[in-house]
Amino acid sequence: MTTQNSMLTIGDYEARAKETMPKALFDRLFGDLDAPDWTTNTANVRAMEAVKLRPRVLVDVSRRDMSTEVLGQRISLPVMLAPTGTHQRAHPAGELASARAAAAADTIMGLSTASSYSIEEVAEVADNPLWFQLYFFQNRELTEILVRRAENAGYTAMMLTVDNLGANSREREHRYAYILEAERTLKNFQGIELPNLPTRENFAESFESALNWRDLEWLRSLTTMPLIVKGVQTAEDARLCAEHGVEALVVSNHGGHALQGTDGSIDMLPSIADAVGDRLEVYLDGGIRKGADVLKALALGARATFVGRPIFWGLSVGGEDGVRHCLEILRNELSVAMGLCGVTDARQVDRAVAQAPVGTASVAGDLERLARLLEQGYLTREEFEGQKARLLE
Repeated sequence: MTTQNSMLTIGDYEARAKETMPKALFDRLFGDLDAPDWTTNTANVRAMEAVKLRPRVLVDVSRRDMSTEVLGQRISLPVMLAPTGTHQRAHPAGELASARAAAAADTIMGLSTASSYSIEEVAEVADNPLWFQLYFFQNRELTEILVRRAENAGYTAMMLTVDNLGANSREREHRYAYILEAERTLKNFQGIELPNLPTRENFAESFESALNWRDLEWLRSLTTMPLIVKGVQTAEDARLCAEHGVEALVVSNHGGHALQGTDGSIDMLPSIADAVGDRLEVYLDGGIRKGADVLKALALGARATFVGRPIFWGLSVGGEDGVRHCLEILRNELSVAMGLCGVTDARQVDRAVAQAPVGTASVAGDLERLARLLEQGYLTREEFEGQKARLLE
């Protein structure tokens, strides 16, 4: 592995990964910031940069606790590994290395349905809790098999992805064609004796595009794992998550891979957090590149965050050690940011710690949105007045 002395930031890992990964693969997965076919990912990063932290002084920060709890599980820092597909695209050890790195950091890894090692193989090497990310397939028998396998293997939560149901743009896949060896893809479908299983070629087209809120009841009948909805981007949908008894949600736009032209994830976070209050846990995915970004997300309403790209960059540069080091970089940067902002406990961060950019036009737009939510019954009058007061402060 490259000496860690030269790898001081997540940005350093990104730059080195650009050299170590095949160009077509790197361009397809990550591209360049501000590229015309990467507008939503750019929005994630730029929006995070636009949020400003508020330093505080003369506060005793000699002891700083970065741990938190997610669905009753303690983790040592509010950063988890997002469920991302086919880690072997970055390193032969793939998800096995990522799971070990998550355990070393005492945090949680989400395993993708599209993992290059199976549900059971990853569970065998994991010393920390695992969450399973589920794509809801048109073939419900296949969906049920995956859910039951995850629970039997000891996974402690189910993450249902809802923002990428077969309708995502395929532009990048065609523009930057990269074919992975067949033996390194879709391991979770091997050994299942069902006709017409998803393949690399039709994977996204196999998702159930008719998925709706009524289907959550069926999912719950299959498992006792808590349900997390991943891909929520509006206050309206967040409120519906709460109404349907979801335990947690992830504010996410699929890392910019789905719909182009949306807000950055951090822009969506405050209104979503306000919409659900303490009825469920809120996590953020998208745009985390520094420990300070984690603190910004906590300040604007997230319980914890997910990182995706740093997994691949760490794997590509140094395998398991690379992912471990990326997590330690974020841990150290978060500790510094907390200290300089007068924060001693990651669980006690509030909106006094960060300032999101607010202009006249955005305030007007937010007031219009709140008025619509009130009219449609998604907000009570009391909630409307409270959020309106915060906007006009």
